[in-house]
Amino acid sequence: KWDNAIAAFEKLTLELPARGTLLPRSFWYLATAHEKQGEHLLAAQGYTKLVEGFPDDSLADEAALEAARSYKKLWRKPTLDPTYGETALSTYNTLVGLYPTSPLIPMAEKEIAQLENMFATKNYESGMFYLRRKAYDPAIIYFKDVIDRWPNAPKTKDASLRLVESYRAIRYREDAAELCTQLRKK
Repeated sequence: KWDNAIAAFEKLTLELPARGTLLPRSFWYLATAHEKQGEHLLAAQGYTKLVEGFPDDSLADEAALEAARSYKKLWRKPTLDPTYGETALSTYNTLVGLYPTSPLIPMAEKEIAQLENMFATKNYESGMFYLRRKAYDPAIIYFKDVIDRWPNAPKTKDASLRLVESYRAIRYREDAAELCTQLRKK
């Protein structure tokens, strides 16, 4: 009965004093109830309220992680608008920045890598769109972006190969040769 829990915790968050010791827990449970209902945006906002309002609370680092996860769930595919993915990445970075000694950092770094792979895939697919249409200049821009911004993402190798292909198609032989040399070294 998550609806009842949401109603009760919303009421509790409004009635408790601003610095009450139960207020952080109320935000936590309210956000968790929203998450269980599949209301990821409301859950993320609830967790963020806990982090912003009570950064020294014992649940703050976990709330930051859960907020980032909730935002990440809103960006399901790389082909969709990445706004929530960017917000998730920003929230993960907030967790790493505010709580560098948290035991949740390794988990957050793993999830950051997954998000970065989604961003790399998005730009790679955009580059492929232009490459298939023989629009080499925008394809080059997207492939370079993948290589520069996400060098450890799995799509980076593919982007490098497509970049060489694009260079060769427009006869940028020196750039193609230089990139081939870099790829051989790697």
